[in-house]
Order: sequence, then C-alpha cells, then structure tokens
Amino acid sequence: MNRIIPIFVLMLIVLGSGCINTDNGNDAESISDDAVIVHLTYGAFTLPEMAIQELVVNETAVNFSIYNYDYQLTERYIKPLNESMRSEVLETFRSNDFLELNATYVPQERQPVVADVGVVEITLVEDNFSKTVKVDPYYDAYMPENLQEIDQQLRDLREYAVSTSPEEAEDIAEDWIMNAPTYSYDGSNLTLESHEILETYPEQHRLNYSFVSSHAGYGNRSGEMVAQVITPHNIVVTVEGGEVTSAVIDGVWDERSQRMLADMVAMETSMPCNETPWEEWYGQGDIQFITEPTEEELVIAYFGEVYDIEVSNFESTRMDAVTCRFTLETGQEYVDRMEELGWKTSTS
Repeated sequence: MNRIIPIFVLMLIVLGSGCINTDNGNDAESISDDAVIVHLTYGAFTLPEMAIQELVVNETAVNFSIYNYDYQLTERYIKPLNESMRSEVLETFRSNDFLELNATYVPQERQPVVADVGVVEITLVEDNFSKTVKVDPYYDAYMPENLQEIDQQLRDLREYAVSTSPEEAEDIAEDWIMNAPTYSYDGSNLTLESHEILETYPEQHRLNYSFVSSHAGYGNRSGEMVAQVITPHNIVVTVEGGEVTSAVIDGVWDERSQRMLADMVAMETSMPCNETPWEEWYGQGDIQFITEPTEEELVIAYFGEVYDIEVSNFESTRMDAVTCRFTLETGQEYVDRMEELGWKTSTS
C-alpha cells in the first residue's frame, strides 16, 4: 500500500496545512482547536470500489471519501460539523492522550492474528507537526482502551457522514420530483403519504408521494396530443447517500430513465472485478469527468459513448475473490446488441 501516501499528501495540500514535522513531545493540551484529523483504512478484503476509505475531519465539515484499488474516487460524502461536535472530537483526542500513544500497534504474544481486516491509520495534523497511530491488523483487541475510544468516535463520524436525516431525505426527494419532467410539466399538490427508512448501508429512505397532473401521460409532453384531464399519480422515490436512486410513478413509469418499466430489460454478466471494459476505456482517457465518477456513472457513460446504448440501475456483486456479477437495465431495443457484447437476460 505504498501509494496510500500520495492521497494523504494531496489531502494536506488541499487543506493548506503547510510543512509538517512529526513531534511527539507535545502534551494533550497542545492539540489546537484547528487540528485536522484523518482516519484512513486500507488493505481489507472488501469490494474493489471500497478498498480505501478516508475520513477527514476539519473545523467545519466531515469529509468521507471511498476509493477503489486504483485510488480512483468512487464515493464521497460531506456533512457539516457544528461547534459542539467538533469540540467533542478534540476532547476525545485530548482526554485519551492521543499524542502519547505508540506509533504502531500489532498483535502481542499469544494474541490471535486476524486476517483480511486491513490497516487503520489515525492522524492528527497541525500547522507545525503531525502524529500518526497505525494499527495492523485493524482489530479492537490490538488497541489500548483509549485508542479504541478515539477510533469508535471516528467510526461514528463516518456513519454520520453517509447518513441522511428524514428531513434531508424529504427535501431531496421533493426538490427532485418538482424538477423532474412529469411533475414540472403539469404537476401540483405534491403530498408525502409515507416515509420508510430501510435497514441498509448507507440507509435508504423510501418516500411515497401523491400528486395530480392536469394532463394524461408521463414525462414532458410538450408538443404531444394529450388529453387535458385531472390525473392522480403516486410516485415512490428512494433516497440513498443524499441522492435519488430510484423514482417510479404509478408502478409503471421510471421517472429517472423516462420510460415504461415494461420496456426495460434486466441483463447480467460476470467477469473479473478489476478487468472491466469500462475501466479500461476510462483508463485510456477517452472521456473526462469533472469529478471522479462512480462505477454506475462510468458504465452509463461507457455504453452511451461507445455503443450508443442507454443503460440504468447498474449494480455489481462480488461472487468470489476475483469475479463480480454485474447487472443493469436497458431498453428492449438494445437487448440484441447487449447479447453480442456478452450480456444475457437476467433470471433473478
């Protein structure tokens, strides 16, 4: 994991921390209020797109970034940090004597060695020094109790970073619906009927809304001959990680892909997780993104740009240490071409 260092160096540059020198001779009270804290994990047996996970806590925000094995960003979550939360974090580091901890913790004699859990590095950065504590392997039993308390609080902040409050989920869903083609064309009276929080990671919010349209049909019907009739609708929206990941109207219309669900075909294929054609295409520099794309964004762009095929709802599932199963949805008109590329209609 020698390439972990550039990620941390880049983070320091971005945060403007300046020239850093290690100095372990400071007492707990010397931890300043503007210290930056980093919680970095890597080396665990996990999904390729979640190989490296980095939490950065600064004065105003919690920034949780997830990278794949090639150090390409796959997900990022940013949440504000209020003064009370910030003070609590710093107090945990001070009261547990972080600056007095060893640089490295490993299994002691007679302790079992736990495999496939990776490594954690906890770093505190100030203007004139930094201190890193490494636990290898990353396992609670190898840490002293005060380090366990620090680690647990930072893990809680990771959970906070990826979480979406019910109020946030409703704001996200309602803003998305009102700007989506169907509602923005002639919708009104948007009303929340139910809100369910699913036990997933990150958690998913399933929101059920009702609204009415002044014309029949779905989507932007400008220029179409449609009946002018008050039409009640139901839309079920899923919010995950601060984004709308699914939106279905009346159980028949996919508002994200703007087509009838009956016209969509689920397809699947299996291949080595780290040898996909879309990653190879991206690596060749044939397309540029403003920010690092998620794998779904990359797949959608790959099939659209290379084959002029529209796909959506992409998912990947690891089958073993090497192979992944990939699934997506595409229009009926693209099935033959997808089959030529090695995909098949999904049976699940």
